[in-house]
This record gives sequence, structure tokens and C-alpha cells, in this order.
Amino acid sequence: MASNREQVLVAVRARLRAILQAEGFRTNVGQAVFLNEVPDLGPDDPDEIIAMVVGTDQPRYQGMQVFIDLPIEIQAVAKADLDDPYLTVEAVLADVKEAIELEDRTLNGLVKHQIERGPTRTLPREPGSTTVGVAIMYGFPYTEVYGAP
Repeated sequence: MASNREQVLVAVRARLRAILQAEGFRTNVGQAVFLNEVPDLGPDDPDEIIAMVVGTDQPRYQGMQVFIDLPIEIQAVAKADLDDPYLTVEAVLADVKEAIELEDRTLNGLVKHQIERGPTRTLPREPGSTTVGVAIMYGFPYTEVYGAP
């Protein structure tokens, strides 16, 4: 059986994979969702991708219950050589917000209370990098029993 953390990651990834123009979104970035890796985009890669980068969680304890705030930074990344790459990542960012911020703020009960939107930032571009990007942070609070993730 999957751990609570894994179930949260799978549910978030499923929402991001739904980002397709056929579903009413601006982009088809749902075809390229990566977990904990941000690949360099070469000529044979898609023009834009999403990377889910899991941050350091914040556990709190009450008896045998562990309350965890799981931060996930969702990065919208595009090829730097597009006509207007920063507007491309802004379109992806808008799609991400629409895909994550649904009426169900609990990922079908996986998240306690609700998903929390955090800050948005421009990703630094290293010299020679082939990509540009923006990122938005989300918090996914969930619980597990001590010793039984």
C-alpha cells in the first residue's frame, strides 16, 4: 500500500497531467510532468514542462499522530529560445493554478484542512542555460501515524 506522502504526490501529479488543451487549458504541458527533476530542454524535447520539486517537510507531533506540511514547488519551465519564453511560462503557471486549485481543496481527503498556495518566483537562469522558468509553492498538509506512513 502506498504511503500517505506517496498518495499526495500521485494525486498532485494527476492534476498536473490533466493540463491539456483538449481539457480547456492554454497548454499541453500535462504531457511532460517530472517529479524531483528539472531536465535541460534540448531540441527534441517539448517546448515547456512542469517539474514537481518536493521540499523539506515540517512535521509536528501529537501523541502518535504526525502532522506534516509537505511543500511542493511546481516549476513551469520553457525553452529559452522561444519567441517569448517568459510569456510561455506565465501561460503554464496559469494552467498550474487552475489544475491545482480546484473546488476540492483536500485531494479527495488526502490533505487535512486545504491545499495552501504560497509565493511565486522567477527561477534564476544560469549562464548558458537553455531554459527559463517560474515556480509556485504549494503546501499540502497531511497526517500519518508514527511508524505507519
